Amino acid sequence: MQPLLATMVILEKTKTQLKLRYRPYSVWLVTASWMLGILLLILVIHLQSTWLIYLWWMPLFLLLNIITCSLLLLFAGQVVTYHFDKDYNSLTIKRRSLLNTNVDWHSLGDIWDIQVNSTNLNQENKPNYQVAIVFKNGKSLPLNIVKGSDVQKKLEAVNLIREFLCMPPQQLSW
Repeated sequence: MQPLLATMVILEKTKTQLKLRYRPYSVWLVTASWMLGILLLILVIHLQSTWLIYLWWMPLFLLLNIITCSLLLLFAGQVVTYHFDKDYNSLTIKRRSLLNTNVDWHSLGDIWDIQVNSTNLNQENKPNYQVAIVFKNGKSLPLNIVKGSDVQKKLEAVNLIREFLCMPPQQLSW
């Protein structure tokens, strides 16, 4: 396992196989910290200010926060594996969460391009970039390989996939 970027890892890279895995460490860390903070708040309230428990909204507030943290872990905390396989001419995308695993399959022959796209402007009027697969039918599939705003890291990931698929490297034109 060779780390390429902060959250993407190259699991396998051979002439016929390229396997990448994305783990949302930031989501897990924020959610775990939030959950720990709520549990510490419950402990402090129980030990110091027991009268707060009797407010009608306090138990509701605590329960709502615990439910929100749980839902964040279930839905936003997915581990995604991208498996490009020349032997089977396939791209398999496996999204695994705590409750289930979804598997999508695409033919490598249907891939027209892999590119870094400018999506929209953020609050500072700078463009956001995403890595996407463009299929021959015109549809685009965003890949959650690189999070953040570093376009160079996203370009590095795109060119890794393009090299595997025998495509020329993408050059930034903006």
